[in-house]
Amino acid sequence: MRDPREALEAARRAAAQAGDDGVDQAPWSLEHTPITMRQLVEWAIIEPDESLVYSTRRFGRPITALKRLLIHILYQYLGQISAQQSRFNAHLIARVLQLEDRVRALEDAVSASSEPAASSTSRPGDRST
Repeated sequence: MRDPREALEAARRAAAQAGDDGVDQAPWSLEHTPITMRQLVEWAIIEPDESLVYSTRRFGRPITALKRLLIHILYQYLGQISAQQSRFNAHLIARVLQLEDRVRALEDAVSASSEPAASSTSRPGDRST
């Protein structure tokens, strides 16, 4: 595919075929994608893959070679940046886990304190001020 219009048509055909399987699918939204803590922890560590560096242009091989040469030359710098970002991500995930534990503990405390109040019922003639 050399023309963007061809790519657009191919994408539309693929999307139409995916929708023709007879399953009624709801539209995708961020709220309907459950993300587990394990996934967040895996995503926190940045591991760039040099094999994913390529060019989609007509004469892409020289451009890809240039990109890979730049990555090789800047390896130490990119490694330091990736390490700093990974550390930040890991600390952020740790903080999120701590906050989730705190929220869970507070919810348990609230539900435990509301259970005795719910079990004691007032009599119809009682007035509380």
